[in-house]
Parts: sequence; structure tokens; C-alpha cells
Amino acid sequence: MTEREEGYMQQHLCECMIDIAGEKLTVIWKCAPDLVPWPEIAVLMHVHGEQSVYDIKPVALGPRETPLREKERMALKYGRENVEGVYAGKAFTMEFFAPGWPIDPARQSKAKSKADVRPPRVQVQRPDDAEATDARI
Repeated sequence: MTEREEGYMQQHLCECMIDIAGEKLTVIWKCAPDLVPWPEIAVLMHVHGEQSVYDIKPVALGPRETPLREKERMALKYGRENVEGVYAGKAFTMEFFAPGWPIDPARQSKAKSKADVRPPRVQVQRPDDAEATDARI
């Protein structure tokens, strides 16, 4: 896969917290190796409530199927009515990448960690004698 095709036929896989009953009594943390595909986040929000799915963070890329196959997979898992509530009909729009996140989160986190190691360089300049604000004795 070349740089131009980065993310082609892939989708974001996310970590998230899911509050099952909406009362903060039963909270599930979905993390590796059981990551949630990005299109499934919308279905989870429909099933459990928008406020019950939080701390969503894309952490990896994974293979994806066509939108219809992805919809069928989710319908087997969550029920057809729940999936139709989010992705209705045959001409629906399904996003595979979280907006505002880089296509490959793993590559982006490596670049960030290298940049964080070295502190930014600060330039110090001496003031000219004419511009000095020191009090002369």
C-alpha cells in the first residue's frame, strides 16, 4: 500500500467506555484485543444512549467490508431494528474514519512521542546598551 492509498479498505478501530444501564453501575471498557470498529460506535450510541458511550479514541486500523456487509454483521450482533435506526435503508452513509483523527493513529502517535522527547529550542538575546532597562549606579 502506498502513501496515497493509506487507509484504503480499512477503518478505525477504537477504544471506548460503555455504560450499559446509563447509571454508571456497569461500565465496560472495550480495548485491545476487542476493539470497536468506528461504524459500530454509532450503533452503540443508539442502543445505550449517546452519553453512555464515551472516551472514544481510535487506536488502530483494521480491515473493513462493504457497507452492506458491515451493516449485516452489526445486525447479527445488535438486532436489525437497532442497526436500521442508525443506517436506514439500502442507500445509507457509513463513515469508516473518526473525524478529526489521523488516518493511521499508530503512525501519528510515534511521531508525537519523538517530538515530545526534545524540548523546544529557546533563543535568548542580549539587549543593546541603548535599549537596556537596568538602573545604572
